[in-house]
Amino acid sequence: MIINTGDKIEKTPVHSKLRAEDTELLPPFEYFMEQEICAEIESSGKLIKLFKGGSNTGRRMIELLKKEKILSDMKELAERIISANDLKKQLSILSKFENSQKAENFYKKVEENYQSIYRVLVIKDFEKKYFFSTDKNTFIDLLNSHFDKKRLLIAKALDSIIELDDVKEFSESVNKFLELVNNTYQKSRNIYIIACGTSYHATLVASLFFNEIANIEIIPVLPGNFRGQYSKSLRDNDVIIGVSQSGETKDLIDIFNDVENLGLNIKKIVLVNNMNSSLGQEKSDVSIPIFCGPEIAVPATKSFINQITLFYYLAISVLERKLKIEKNTNKQLKKILEKRLKSIEDIPYLIKETIETTKEQIEYVASKIYMEPSMHILATKITGVAKEGALKIRETVLNHTEGGEASEFKHGPNTILGKNTVFGLKNVKAMIKYFNSSIDQIYELAQEKNISIEERRKLTKAFGNYIFSKTHPFNLSRKATELFNEIIMDFEFFDKAYRNYPLIYVTGPEERDVNLTISQINTHKIRGGDTFIIAEENDKLLENAKINPHDEGYYGWGYIPLPKTGDSLMTAFSATIVLQLLALKMSIKKMSKLDRLKISDHGVHPDVPKNVSKSITVD
Repeated sequence: MIINTGDKIEKTPVHSKLRAEDTELLPPFEYFMEQEICAEIESSGKLIKLFKGGSNTGRRMIELLKKEKILSDMKELAERIISANDLKKQLSILSKFENSQKAENFYKKVEENYQSIYRVLVIKDFEKKYFFSTDKNTFIDLLNSHFDKKRLLIAKALDSIIELDDVKEFSESVNKFLELVNNTYQKSRNIYIIACGTSYHATLVASLFFNEIANIEIIPVLPGNFRGQYSKSLRDNDVIIGVSQSGETKDLIDIFNDVENLGLNIKKIVLVNNMNSSLGQEKSDVSIPIFCGPEIAVPATKSFINQITLFYYLAISVLERKLKIEKNTNKQLKKILEKRLKSIEDIPYLIKETIETTKEQIEYVASKIYMEPSMHILATKITGVAKEGALKIRETVLNHTEGGEASEFKHGPNTILGKNTVFGLKNVKAMIKYFNSSIDQIYELAQEKNISIEERRKLTKAFGNYIFSKTHPFNLSRKATELFNEIIMDFEFFDKAYRNYPLIYVTGPEERDVNLTISQINTHKIRGGDTFIIAEENDKLLENAKINPHDEGYYGWGYIPLPKTGDSLMTAFSATIVLQLLALKMSIKKMSKLDRLKISDHGVHPDVPKNVSKSITVD
């Protein structure tokens, strides 16, 4: 019970671990969204280091501290510095230790006897990447802008101590996760994974990973749908997994409260970026950090990649645990496990290569579709990626975009192909151009027939009204009426407005998926669809994409080749990066276009698009 006494509550100030340079736009980037997409290489790598038990330099530093019998001293120093919560006090504590004989002896031993560590940490120029832990900013600040070799070494040693704690806490959380999932699996109960927006799309990818790798079903569901479809059928030993970047998502917190109030033996797990949040601290039995760092741009990018990276690791860990518990000696399964464990380390490199090798084709496709008012992203199997890509385009470009399973498009949504009433600026421009040429024709013919200026004005007004009402005028002279009827006889105003509809296909390299995608392409392009493909290089896909389905007329197509992996699950990562970059490029192009047209308050911006916020904390 909380008693309101009116007494002042004393609270100790906390030194923020968020530094200015973590929230500032750094060269050569012009937008935070671009900076954060490129930072996914590092953020995913940082998370993967946790999977491996910490960074290489961190592990080597801990071994060194143990060998030199200085580990306990450094642990005590780290605790004193962090608890000080004031930079001046922290610097004072550090300076005392830095000038001690113990620190001097430690530095000299490293310099003389541990050349591999000394070269990496001291001789090389200082780089932030050598700092790993969640408290890294505390220790970077302790360098106080001058990178003295001894202080850099001590700061890294302190960082390695905290990194060790991070690894331990992370491993404990993952082990609890595995125990709960195994218990639920053994008892044939259900695992529900609940999230909103981008995080929900990550759960769709997670269900794919768990099914394909661990052969375990997890049920991805939105909070509102969970309340309507599952809330009254929960039983003991079910597991609820919540996913949230902020950890304050109101819809998700409400569901966790509802589950708690049932009084059943249901365990609650959360994956969050902000561990000091309501979901991270209060609502869960197990909390696992996604470690993506701060995101300044409203559209989530780093958090999505780290969420699916973490899910990929957890699915592999579930398989590993299953094989141990079941004492399964199946060589094929062990081979799959080894392959997947190796592939985790490839993720940052795959992201890097995707960013570096797809720029030209992304630019080309973006220039083709950025002003299109509507489009669909059609995925074969990797539906969560298509939905997330569509959300990024809706958020940043403000174009209507739907994403989903490709086979579903022919069950109704394909009616958008061919003639429709979805018009954008390009459509309007074509109609105005045709209208103006028709007006010119009216004036030329009216002049030939000696129709008066006044009658010409009436004639053009009647013509404009006719376009949208199809009503004939009764206030024109006989000659003007004859001319009016002559003009409208072959006039098809809206035909000039109709354009092919953009369809973006996303598929993995598996033959079945490729063949299904080719079938979709040929089914839709003859009905008025343009074809844009995001996939690994495939000659059959390329041939079917580029062939114009008609003898003449415009047909748009493009192919963004992904780095070759031969693995559909890896495509989830590379295709995500391409769709994020495509949304970014489209947003920049459309924003510039609307600015040139002097359209005020259009709301198109890659970092701060209108009407959206980073965290939804209200109903």
